[in-house]
Amino acid sequence: MLINDVAKQCNLTKKAVEYYVEQGLICPTILENGYRNFSKEDTELLKQISLYRGIGLSVLEIKSILADTSVLKNILYKKTIKLEQEKSKQKILQRLADGETLEDVKYEINNLENHSAIIERLLKVFPSYYGIFLSMNFSKYLVDTIKTEEQEEAYYEIIDFLDNVAEFKISEELKKYLDDYMSNIAIKDMQKIVSDKEKNIRNVDKFMQNNKDALKQYSEYKKSDEYKNSPANKLSELMKDFCSTSGYYDVFIPAMRKLSPSYNEYYEQLLKANEKFIETNPDYL
Repeated sequence: MLINDVAKQCNLTKKAVEYYVEQGLICPTILENGYRNFSKEDTELLKQISLYRGIGLSVLEIKSILADTSVLKNILYKKTIKLEQEKSKQKILQRLADGETLEDVKYEINNLENHSAIIERLLKVFPSYYGIFLSMNFSKYLVDTIKTEEQEEAYYEIIDFLDNVAEFKISEELKKYLDDYMSNIAIKDMQKIVSDKEKNIRNVDKFMQNNKDALKQYSEYKKSDEYKNSPANKLSELMKDFCSTSGYYDVFIPAMRKLSPSYNEYYEQLLKANEKFIETNPDYL
């Protein structure tokens, strides 16, 4: 099928089809006369591309989806963050329209930019579930206003770390396992996991009492060969090793504690909760 026919069938302009070819989204064969010949598969692909464009996805996003559909959840999460930021920007614009000055809202504007910069980098360094989970975990603590020199230095230390640290790499086998896991868990469920984690840390005694039997069963499971040979354990060990050797524990976490007073408070509670948990459940580890 020639370009004019395929454009008409897919409800696209000839220029749009040519652009998608230039971007490598589709690769029609070239006839002896130099004309492009679009196959049935090319036509179906163009229809998919048109629909993806219809919901506001960029060419780069579509290209990544066509290569690996598991990235859809990452794209959804990034767009969710951007939507929340747009809502925050609208509120700031409303305040300006109501008579406040840029000086009045400069901290809020800077906070939005700083929050976005860190979250985007976390999603780039850590793949799939880990990137989303970590960004959710830190997101609520990135609202603290940067007012001191120490906070400003900590922010740039975080940016420098995330810009230069090697991406957390996993094997294709483990990636497939993680992608399959991601396909069964919604963004709202991950948000609930993060929220519940914080509540449990703030009241670790109640958590241990309410989950005594489950914790005991899981402790026994972690000792089994089944768990030791499982993809979940392999991923956990790789993540621990990466965080230990990359500077995540030595650079990123201390800088986060300096940047965000609310995160520092949470982290101190986390240390106390871990100490009490290990003391009460020595066999869990």
